[in-house]
Amino acid sequence: MRIRLNTYIACIAIFLCSSIECIYSQKLKWNFGLSRRQSSEVIPHSKYSFQTAKLKKKVIEPGELSPLSDWEYQLSKGWEMIEGYKVRAAEKSVVAQDLDTSEWYSATVPGTVLTTLVDQGVYPDPYWGLNNLLIPDTLCRMDWWYRNSFNIPRNKKGEKVKLILNGINYKAEIWFNRQLLGTMTGAFERGIFDITPWVDYDKKNLLAIRILPPNNPGIPHEANRKEGIGPNGGALCLDGPTFISSEGWDWIPGIRDRNMGIWQDVRVKFGNELEIVDTHVITDLPLPDTTSVNFIVQAEIYNSSKTTRTANLHFNIGGLSAVYPVSLNANEKRMIKLTSNECKELQMKNPRLWWPNGYGEQYLYDASLSLISSGKDTLDVKKMRIGIRELEYELSAYEDNSPIVRLNYNPTAALQDGKPAFDTVKRKKTDNKVRYTNYDGEFVPYLLKPVSSQGIELIKDSLMKEYMVIKVNGQRIFCKGGNWGMDDGMKRVSRERLEPALKLHKNMNYNMIRNWTGESTEEVFYELCDEYGMLVMNDFWLSTDGFNLNPLDNCLFVRNVTETVRRFRNHPSIALWCARNEGFATNELEYMLAATLAKEDGSRHYTGNSRSLNSSGSGPWRYQFDAGWYYRSLAGGFRSEVGTPSLPTAETVREFMAEEDTWPISDVWYYHDWHNHRYGSKTFSDLYKEGMDRKLGPSDNLDDFCKKAQLINYESHRAIFEAWNSKMWNDASGVLLWMSHPAWPSMVWQNYSSNGETAGAYYGTQKACRPLHIQMSLNSQHKVDIINTTLKEYRNLKVEVVVYDKVGKKIRSSQQKVSHVTANALTPVAQLEDIKGLPDFSWVKLVLTTNDGKLLDDNVYWLNQKEWDGKVLTDLPVASVNVSVKNFAKKANHYEGKLIVKNPGQYLAAAIALTLRNAKTDAPIRPAYFDDGYFYLMPGEFKEIRFQVDCKEGVDKMLLRVDGYNVESKDILLNK
Repeated sequence: MRIRLNTYIACIAIFLCSSIECIYSQKLKWNFGLSRRQSSEVIPHSKYSFQTAKLKKKVIEPGELSPLSDWEYQLSKGWEMIEGYKVRAAEKSVVAQDLDTSEWYSATVPGTVLTTLVDQGVYPDPYWGLNNLLIPDTLCRMDWWYRNSFNIPRNKKGEKVKLILNGINYKAEIWFNRQLLGTMTGAFERGIFDITPWVDYDKKNLLAIRILPPNNPGIPHEANRKEGIGPNGGALCLDGPTFISSEGWDWIPGIRDRNMGIWQDVRVKFGNELEIVDTHVITDLPLPDTTSVNFIVQAEIYNSSKTTRTANLHFNIGGLSAVYPVSLNANEKRMIKLTSNECKELQMKNPRLWWPNGYGEQYLYDASLSLISSGKDTLDVKKMRIGIRELEYELSAYEDNSPIVRLNYNPTAALQDGKPAFDTVKRKKTDNKVRYTNYDGEFVPYLLKPVSSQGIELIKDSLMKEYMVIKVNGQRIFCKGGNWGMDDGMKRVSRERLEPALKLHKNMNYNMIRNWTGESTEEVFYELCDEYGMLVMNDFWLSTDGFNLNPLDNCLFVRNVTETVRRFRNHPSIALWCARNEGFATNELEYMLAATLAKEDGSRHYTGNSRSLNSSGSGPWRYQFDAGWYYRSLAGGFRSEVGTPSLPTAETVREFMAEEDTWPISDVWYYHDWHNHRYGSKTFSDLYKEGMDRKLGPSDNLDDFCKKAQLINYESHRAIFEAWNSKMWNDASGVLLWMSHPAWPSMVWQNYSSNGETAGAYYGTQKACRPLHIQMSLNSQHKVDIINTTLKEYRNLKVEVVVYDKVGKKIRSSQQKVSHVTANALTPVAQLEDIKGLPDFSWVKLVLTTNDGKLLDDNVYWLNQKEWDGKVLTDLPVASVNVSVKNFAKKANHYEGKLIVKNPGQYLAAAIALTLRNAKTDAPIRPAYFDDGYFYLMPGEFKEIRFQVDCKEGVDKMLLRVDGYNVESKDILLNK
């Protein structure tokens, strides 16, 4: 390891960013992060003192196994935790039952070290203000011990008992009843240990786990006004697989424990000597026909006994049942692969399909694989939820001495031999088999299998160039979504915490999420993506090539990759495996990853680079003053990252910092990601603020500044997605926002705030991503198009284009009938003409209706033909709207209702915002799921809004608050 590390230190690589707007806009060297802590002169300071933590009195909770099924239990109660050095100072061994643990902390498991320390009041909330600076960075430089003492009941399902750890970080030693069971390394490896010989059914059993830190935790850069955000990550990347962003990135500070701990659950499972280890169920549709499905069932079976064992392997799904006899020799482990050739029953007629959000329902079948003995005893069972769907990809590749060819690639068919179909390893220029680059710097892979072989078909598609198209069930999916940098900075990842975020994604009409560098690799994340129809682009734990360091241990990395694939490959939502964010893996690791993915999955595409392999790059991430730039200069291809700042509302800002720090812009803003990366002579935050000032006028208080920001956020986020819409299938196949989900309270990249607040960025995105959508291109042509990202055709629709002056007086309008709107396509319908004859500033409203007047979509744009001077909208007259509530009712676990919002006045009501609040306390109720927001109503217009909100404990009565850019605020009581 020392030789390899010295090699890295000696090797200095320089690369040019793929975009001139790249955050790192200069030539860069390998990033080891800081070599020493920053001086006190640049560390951020608050005008307010830090919050203080109050240590909680320890509550003694006995260990307890909670049943998950007849076979399996979760150990979630009774955990304790303490610093390793205190264990070494104790008089008795950590594995002694009678050890005095009165000074130990009550531990949160699953959870991280920091989660426990915050929960127990050792440290204050690191997300508020500058509290994170109070927490010592030594947490990640020491070992920690966890303990639990619990009874294990006898179980009739089997006499073999296994202890299962579904995720620790970074290393662990596992002790059970004084026995060292083994070790674990890497955040994404399972620990499965046979504890049968040491189980005591008559006494308490003691589990002790030592958590060790990463080898290279690095020194986090504390973001500040003078030095900026700092480098993304550092030395921790050497230790991948782990949460590499926890050293600090440009959207999150350094997490003081680097997410160490038992961050996933701990289980005890009963079984027998003949067991199912891992499963893989592939749904093979005879595309383009989807009226039947063949199941390919793979199960790794292990016989741990000393004699030959036989049983029947049963597969059950949706009324279908298949049985296959198996026989294994003593101590044999074998992969059983079943197809309809071996079991004719593995075929289902007229299956209900799983579709991405907007393209159909997300139907999930309950399925199981069971081992049944000759005596009809169930020896083992694996239960899962299966979505019947098949993935294909259109992409470009090349063969020896041949031009680039366009392919339809079906991994299920092409990878039946378990070998990769493509090679993306970069070799010497003298070798023909080198990944190819076009004049734009975009790469295509080398094709290892001949064109027209099984699963690889030649197609003609000149419009898509080299770019990838993802297909589900034979249909192209126009991908719209966002990046999750991390679900939560402290890895608090329960279903209760994560499900609202997935609901928000669905409500924004997204159909894809990128699991950036694999920071959210856990079961519940994929379960929720299955349920809400989010395709997942799943990265592994590598970031920017030529900048972020490569992992030191390739075998460890691939071992964690193998575990990840085996655990989660049955989830229909996972659409892509990706080696690296913004670059390629090293040649050695690339070969290992490609071989592993082909062998362990074989039903999905593996791409070696998020940025430039069959993709159109990444970035920019700065605010674009001219939204038309996206249409003219950027939109096209499949792009995994493009972003723009997204300041939250003033109410949210006040929730995570003291009032004294909210205005003027303070150090606390910079610590919470107020960006001062440079773009030319300006910083990112300069460009954002100056753009707001030029369009809406300068602000002298927080409320005005954040209020104006929402209009800017709405426009910029809508423009990104509508720019890609305008080129749908004309070389554009998808775009993912950087970022959709915040990992902590942030001042930058996010569709919604970490508290669930939805504002301008959210509703601008929601509007642009509507499945049936009318839009106007923000370039010189001002084309009006209907974007249909559904599989439904529409006929006999109407389009109205109306122009209003600044205060809402109608200037002109035109109507056009649209006889046919093609499914899953762009339909051009009109063009805004003679704009020179319009006032210097005007509003353009597009309305799409059925022939009988039912509203399907609408959209409002500002059109300014002069230079913005900050004064155009400063004198808008105040408007007032009326709201009536219809059908408001409580359902099983939520409330839902309908609102009729009407503008009875003579002036337009701009950016109408709707929020829900507790009628007793006036506290906001978040998140709430409205199907429109920050919308415009012209004089005399009304709009129907549907909404839903989850039931909240302690909330009996709710208020609807209505306000807007020029709208008089009012409250309406929803449940009287």
